[in-house]
Amino acid sequence: MPQRGFIFRALVASPSDCTHERKLIPEVIADWNAVHSMSNAAVIEPVLWETHSRPDLAGRPQEVINEQLVANCDLLIGAFWTRLGTPTGEALSGTAEEIEHFREAGKPVLLYFSGAPVVPESLDSAQYAALTEYRKSLEDQGLYFRYESLAEFRALLQRHIAGHMIDLVKAAGGNPLSLEKVNAAEDAQVTALSQFLANYDAFLRRTGTEWSAERDSDPHSTDDAKYILARAADEVVHFLSMITNDSCGISDKLADCLRRLKALQRHEVFIDGGVSWREFWTEGDAILGDLGAARELLASAAE
Repeated sequence: MPQRGFIFRALVASPSDCTHERKLIPEVIADWNAVHSMSNAAVIEPVLWETHSRPDLAGRPQEVINEQLVANCDLLIGAFWTRLGTPTGEALSGTAEEIEHFREAGKPVLLYFSGAPVVPESLDSAQYAALTEYRKSLEDQGLYFRYESLAEFRALLQRHIAGHMIDLVKAAGGNPLSLEKVNAAEDAQVTALSQFLANYDAFLRRTGTEWSAERDSDPHSTDDAKYILARAADEVVHFLSMITNDSCGISDKLADCLRRLKALQRHEVFIDGGVSWREFWTEGDAILGDLGAARELLASAAE
């Protein structure tokens, strides 16, 4: 039945080098919505300039984004890696200007800096120096977090969003739907398991489609395939972190798949008549098959 609730908008802010983070942040938000939207009568909408802005020549580009998006969002999730971004005429970069708008308005800013390795030749030394100086300028002005991998970033963001949403819902004067009412409609454990399976099925479909498309595209290297494996490994870490009660042994199955995913990312292809090349794709297919088997293991236990 229909339920009244609140919509909170989260601005995703980052320079152009944080492409993986811009994909991951909406995924983490979707996970929060899946687990908490009913019990809190609230949802979070991720807002990105690529999807939410519209053409307008009324001012400088960042000013237009500020009016269309920044002013209408309730919290900001920002990520930096090696670049600070392009100056806007008013601030060091568009992301920095967005952060300052949120700070001036007293709205939450969840800010993260990546320590992931970078290819030295791809590094813009001027941008990196500017970013370092900007990060240091924030050290006595608040709290930010650093992370070394996407899996660590996901774990941090999940925890931090959960904490901030408690405050935002309360400040909005919401009347969250109590857990007792949720349980009266449907057992909470069944709901959580059903949602877990739905998210896992989406992961299997997405990863399987990406892997098959790359495998069958007559690739000249395994680079793009290894990126698919890296994303899959991050997702498996996420699913493992959500399992608190394992009566069917899915944790061991996923842990084994995770180990093999990471090992396959280190697989080297040699000039050996295609033997090592075929081994790479065969093992990838086998891992995806075992990830599917893990899903069936959980589904059988739920019946």
